Amino acid sequence: MNLSKKEKSIIYINYSPYENSGNILDYLLENFTFVYLFTIAFHPLGSNQKTNKIIIYKNKKIIKETLIHYMHVPAKLVFFLIPIRSSINLLQLFWHTLSIVKVNGKIDVYFSVNAFTIWGGIILKKLGMVKKTVFWVWDYYPINHKSLVVRMMRRLYWQFDKFATRADKVIYLNKTMVRARKKAGLPLGSKYLIIPIGTNLNYGLNRLTSKKVKLGFIGVVKKSQGLDLLFDSADLLQKNFPGITLEVIGAGPDEEYFKKRAKESAISTIFYGLVGEKEIYKILSRCTIGVAPYLPDESNVSYYGDPAKVKIYLGSNLPTIITNVFEFSKELEENGAGVIVDYYKREELVKGIKKIMKSYKKYNTNAVKLNKKYYYKKIYTGMFDF
Repeated sequence: MNLSKKEKSIIYINYSPYENSGNILDYLLENFTFVYLFTIAFHPLGSNQKTNKIIIYKNKKIIKETLIHYMHVPAKLVFFLIPIRSSINLLQLFWHTLSIVKVNGKIDVYFSVNAFTIWGGIILKKLGMVKKTVFWVWDYYPINHKSLVVRMMRRLYWQFDKFATRADKVIYLNKTMVRARKKAGLPLGSKYLIIPIGTNLNYGLNRLTSKKVKLGFIGVVKKSQGLDLLFDSADLLQKNFPGITLEVIGAGPDEEYFKKRAKESAISTIFYGLVGEKEIYKILSRCTIGVAPYLPDESNVSYYGDPAKVKIYLGSNLPTIITNVFEFSKELEENGAGVIVDYYKREELVKGIKKIMKSYKKYNTNAVKLNKKYYYKKIYTGMFDF
């Protein structure tokens, strides 16, 4: 499928606040004339969260925004009500896609990172509304979760996942995800690619060695992201790095829990909530080390994915402290752009920070080099070639 940019249109569905993770939205805007972004809210992420909406871009500029129904639910009921909320979202997606097609004609590409919405895209293709479907698989949901409700929802998701691999193009983030799916007996698709989350080249952040340690964290504020490690180690960190601070960018279901922990902690912590992309890089430019202390739990979805937060740290030329959860963790350490620590050994966190601070210029330089390897304009090439 080789269309001139003038002819290209794409429907892109993702969950807030991940719409531009790895600069994927930037890439779409650079390569498609019309981008129809369906952004869906999942976890309650505070007052700054965008509700469900459709944003229509033409030549990189927003020409229309439409709010669509968002079913507000208490955080405790999020997983219970997934089938109802997802069905409502899909019906709205069908309706608005029909409206778009009536005005502008058949859509060239339907693109999503979620199996349920890709399942909807395959139906829309059969109905003649879209030409091609692309499934970029961001998540693998293992069944071995302690919660019965979560296990049930994941089994249900697997049913749509099996169908979603019939998309015209299926893309996985890494080999770990491919191996896990093979082991679980899930189909991979007749032809698939491996494309990780990309980075952006954020030049101009000349970092100098600083005696004061300022840790930066970005992501959904929930326990599986591992922030407990920092607060559990607060006294030890303050003893070894007097004046150490933590800057938390993002919101999430456990935000109040961590704010309470921060108040009782020896580490001075600032919670920014959801902020725009420019503000993210501005905050991280003041930090010395990025932290990605994911909980090492094989039932955790993050265990099989690609650490988007680390790609943002690399885009800010930040060395990273990371747990050994990802396939990418080893690459980060082997390239001298970060240090792996054991989540259950607090002294390793201290040693890791000391190691980076002792050779900060080297780690900073290596972060810049690794960042260039994953530059989104380079690694996304071919994602939409048919």
